[in-house]
Amino acid sequence: MESYSVKPANGFAGMPDNISPESKEAAMFRRRWLWVGLLSGASLWIVPVRDFWAAEIPSPLTAGQFEITTESGGFDRKALVHIPKGYSPKLPPPLVVALHGAGGDGNSILNVDNWAEFADKEGFVVVAPDGLPARPRLTPNFLVNPPLWNSGQLREGSPRSKIDDVAYIGKLLDQLAKKVPYDPKRVFVTGHSNGGGMTFRLGAEMADRLTAIGTVAGLVAVENPRPTKPLPSMFIYGTEDPLMPQNGGESTLPWGTRTTPPVKDLMEKWAKAINCQTEPKTFFQEGAVEKVRYPSNNGGPELTVVYLKGHGHAWPSASRSLPSRFIGPNVSKLDATGELWEFFKASTKQ
Repeated sequence: MESYSVKPANGFAGMPDNISPESKEAAMFRRRWLWVGLLSGASLWIVPVRDFWAAEIPSPLTAGQFEITTESGGFDRKALVHIPKGYSPKLPPPLVVALHGAGGDGNSILNVDNWAEFADKEGFVVVAPDGLPARPRLTPNFLVNPPLWNSGQLREGSPRSKIDDVAYIGKLLDQLAKKVPYDPKRVFVTGHSNGGGMTFRLGAEMADRLTAIGTVAGLVAVENPRPTKPLPSMFIYGTEDPLMPQNGGESTLPWGTRTTPPVKDLMEKWAKAINCQTEPKTFFQEGAVEKVRYPSNNGGPELTVVYLKGHGHAWPSASRSLPSRFIGPNVSKLDATGELWEFFKASTKQ
């Protein structure tokens, strides 16, 4: 694992390894209660656990939001599936796989980050699976046992790092193809934060089943990504993100601290992985939005990065917030969900 990757002692993004068990416990206690105090009066940017019940996918299919259960690695994994109005299995639509951030669930990215709304507007199916908690056999809890993804950030040997989320997503795609037919040539993955990191991992290890990927504030934590084919890729990033500093360095999460490399290094890493040049070219600049492109070396797919000047870690346009002291300013007017969907649509025309 690369030196900048998160290597928490308790197996998930948080605790550093270089302090004693006693000081770890004290530091964790203080940090959690600080977050509890701030979260008590704010809308969660990451929803702790699903707070509603959804019916299983009906037959015959109807529009709506349903639950699908997939057995993978000894666990019954849950996901929400949003079927748009006008859906017809005879004309299979595109599929978007939407991955929540650490501490969240499928409902948060589906209904708070507006993917369900766009699915109805544009006529695609969206599936939003739940990650398993850091201690997979125990009840998920935002502060002490957050649901997350094995994106490459986890300490090797920790319980959560042993679970193959790539295999789970593969099984989920297979199951959906039977229950809710979709166009296998138009399969897109998106994610936020830790879910964005998982998106990059899927792009590295499941490229043959995907059409394009797009993330908000996700780490490229895979050590040496070698996708079987280059994928059109988009990365949306707020330049004032304290959880993923633009110039790299240490940041504080609810579960501890971590050190990350400069964003430029992460983007160069992914650009190389998809056979692009490592020097970006600016092609759009207006107000607080700057878009750069890493050109392909052979006329193939490219990496596009959208820099949101002054914005923090929040999903732009989402209807939730936390104090800027912890996630940075939530100031961008960009509709990130719409931006990503337009990018996905354009990727099928290349």
